[in-house]
Amino acid sequence: MSKQVVITGGSRGIGLEFARQYLARGYLVVIGSRNPDASADLTALKDEYGEKIVILSLDVGDDDSISEFVSAISRRGIHPDILINNAGIASGNEKFRYSFGELQSSDLLQTFRINAISPIMVTQAFAPLFSTERLSKIINISSDSGSISRKARGGSYGYSSSKSALNMMSKISSFELRERNVAVIAMHPGWVRTTMIYTDKAPLSVDESVSGMISVIDDLTIEVTGKFYNWMGEEMPW
Repeated sequence: MSKQVVITGGSRGIGLEFARQYLARGYLVVIGSRNPDASADLTALKDEYGEKIVILSLDVGDDDSISEFVSAISRRGIHPDILINNAGIASGNEKFRYSFGELQSSDLLQTFRINAISPIMVTQAFAPLFSTERLSKIINISSDSGSISRKARGGSYGYSSSKSALNMMSKISSFELRERNVAVIAMHPGWVRTTMIYTDKAPLSVDESVSGMISVIDDLTIEVTGKFYNWMGEEMPW
């Protein structure tokens, strides 16, 4: 049986590139996306790989949607080797970030819900599907913006704080899941050129970032669960 990977937010950017690279490596790839039918890229992957890719609707901000997503995977008899919690937003409105003096609680709460709370809800829902007979891996896509010790400028209140919270969620869940033979890490993908706002001048391509992260994922062991790494395998400061 081929290895299996589940990717949230897989219709574009980093998530889509994870799908491409894991498909090329022979994995069964499961994609969760808010609007999968609207993605020409996912359609093209389905045409190319057929039954090797499963594309399902998923809104990580909706608990019922998460439950339906996991149930659909369970019915297919899928027990993922890797879960990549990639879905995330730059701000609650997904178009711009409010500056200090204009901050809105609704925007901040939505950013926290998607970036920090949703990954742990997805992880919790998936926990029964992991096989204790082999090492499984959960990768939470974080950011160096969530590193408190590296924060060197103002702004990005919601994004930076939510990624810090995601790092803590990753750390806590690593203790909960270790006994099930599941390694959990947070990972900084680098500053990557994607469709997310404020990335047009980023130095890394999605191919470079994802290739690096997959190499790190390949080498993960249960002994390093609860760590925070970048795409080059370097441990990041909290």
